[in-house]
Amino acid sequence: MRTMTLDILTPERRITVEGVRSLILECPDGKRGVLPGHAPAIFELLIGVLYCKTEDGEERFFALGGGVAEVTQEKVTLLVHSAEEAHEIDVARAQEAARRAERRLKERRGEVDFARAQAALLRSLARLRAASSLKRSPGG
Repeated sequence: MRTMTLDILTPERRITVEGVRSLILECPDGKRGVLPGHAPAIFELLIGVLYCKTEDGEERFFALGGGVAEVTQEKVTLLVHSAEEAHEIDVARAQEAARRAERRLKERRGEVDFARAQAALLRSLARLRAASSLKRSPGG
């Protein structure tokens, strides 16, 4: 079976996954599946969770901070604000960040604070979803 390479680029680091059989990306118009041989495309990515399945059957989950995906037939490159693989996520810290963001949203101290709090909440929830996906997956 054909595979592709996944390259995740953030301002801080690069994550490369070889032998990818399928991806599911969260985009503004819904989830998009990508398989090897996909037509070239560019997608906007939401703050959300990336699902990746490799040729050996391993399921990997990443919390992404939003950005852009460039898809070719053999490679997917993600340019994102942040990326954490599920096993790297500190669940207690993500839960606390979500609580803090929810408090700030209730206070509503201006548009800038509201937008920042909303983005922080979305990032925390994505981190928690990625971490919980890992626990539900076989072998996780």
